[in-house]
Amino acid sequence: MISIISFVVLLGASVVSAQSFLNATGAYPQLSDFRQLLQNNSQLAAGLLSATSSGPQQTILVPSNDAFDTYIQQTGDGIGSLSSSDLQNIINYHSLQGALSSSDLQTPGGLVSNTALTDPMYANRELSSNGAKQNQVVYIQAMNTTIGASKIKIKRQLASDANETVKSGDGNTINLEPVNGKWDGGLFQIVDGFLTLPVNQTNTMTANNLNAFVTALNRTNVSIPTNAAPGLTCVCPNDEALDSLANSQGNLTDGLGSLLATVTRHGLHGSFYTTNFTDGDLIHSQNGYPILITRPKNGSIFLNDAMIISSDNIANTGCVHGLDRIMGFLNTTTNVTTPADAAIYSNASNIPTPTPLPSTSTALSSSSYTATATGSSTAGNPSATATASATSKKSEGGLVEPQRVVFSWFSAVVVGAGGLLWYL
Repeated sequence: MISIISFVVLLGASVVSAQSFLNATGAYPQLSDFRQLLQNNSQLAAGLLSATSSGPQQTILVPSNDAFDTYIQQTGDGIGSLSSSDLQNIINYHSLQGALSSSDLQTPGGLVSNTALTDPMYANRELSSNGAKQNQVVYIQAMNTTIGASKIKIKRQLASDANETVKSGDGNTINLEPVNGKWDGGLFQIVDGFLTLPVNQTNTMTANNLNAFVTALNRTNVSIPTNAAPGLTCVCPNDEALDSLANSQGNLTDGLGSLLATVTRHGLHGSFYTTNFTDGDLIHSQNGYPILITRPKNGSIFLNDAMIISSDNIANTGCVHGLDRIMGFLNTTTNVTTPADAAIYSNASNIPTPTPLPSTSTALSSSSYTATATGSSTAGNPSATATASATSKKSEGGLVEPQRVVFSWFSAVVVGAGGLLWYL
């Protein structure tokens, strides 16, 4: 008899503890607009509106009523006026994988969190190591990692005036207030704005005032393949550093060829967020240049001698970072220690004459290789040697697939499992 009574008590306790998302958020009056949005669009949020949830745990970033008011002020219309597909994508983007508590959100160095956003217009990253499509992410950083901090920032994929942020598309940032609200499907946290759906690489650059790099892409006719390449990280020198190259062809040893060599030297195959940059790692640009990662104790991140000054700006195909200068060339014959040791770099502003690519082609595929080819151009240029290298480097989605490099006189095209990645 006692065991039966105990079973009934436990069963009753479990029923009482079970709580739908709507019921759980009902204890927060400042979230009433979001609950109404879900009820008005029940076909888009069946999992959140059901009485119970049996799926994987998730964390919902719930926009406050103030977020709805701000959206109206910024756009002139309510978010409920968007199309069903846009609303679905926004709800999916606010749904993070896993139950993330306030302590999880304060991970030192930031947290890259996968979301439920899969629409290829907004999520076109590289395939994971097992060949699966990867969902879009947000970047979360605690600006003040002191225990008990009341706010978090999210990069809609960093602002200095709040404790924690969330970054999403365009690098837009909103504030997060961790409340660790519990419901059957996981947790929910409150945010003061709506996440921005990610756009292409060049629009993300423009949104972060990296206009000279966009100009360089346009002048060298590679903006289209840059935006089309799945799984791409661009590390862009700021306008001051790049203006003289992007706008003055006369400064270049070999015209647009030198500008193109500089631009492609600042592209990385794969989604590299700052959480992927480990002190002492040696990675390679898409056209084979070595890049040393250095992370001093002050929290800065250097790629060779260039410091990241704008980080984790989420694009639909990957990520955009801003640099304070054009990356210098790493002298691999010199003892590599730290970016403060100028002896290991050539002059960052000294753009070399690009080696002409041969008319014949060479194709190789391996995890680490060097290929050389010689030949003459139809323009009568002398024989030339071209060298390319690739490494297996772990990024957010796993190991980068081995690349196939094809050389031609006009361009070299890096091709991977996902197709065309970059013109070199």
